[in-house]
Amino acid sequence: MNNETVMSDEELFFEEKSGTKESARKGRGRGKKSPKDLFGKLKIKMVMRIYGVTRARAMEIIAGRAEEAQEMERAKNRDERSEGRPSDDEELMSAAEFFGAN
Repeated sequence: MNNETVMSDEELFFEEKSGTKESARKGRGRGKKSPKDLFGKLKIKMVMRIYGVTRARAMEIIAGRAEEAQEMERAKNRDERSEGRPSDDEELMSAAEFFGAN
């Protein structure tokens, strides 16, 4: 048997240490960015240009506006839920009064 064709266990199961670090994603192409990811980056760039601020400040502005929008949505939902309920100052009519039973 030829010694040149025989591989050791280390060579078979582990990569040979050549001194260069190889990427864990070797051989895979770049994945597509999600549209949400791209929209977020574009929104940050637009705020940076419009207000002339840094990336960190632009992200703070966007986060603050998102919180305001969420609070407005919560208030709207609370108002919609309370519309169906009778208020405390309205008088409730009993079924007997409603149907005219004496």
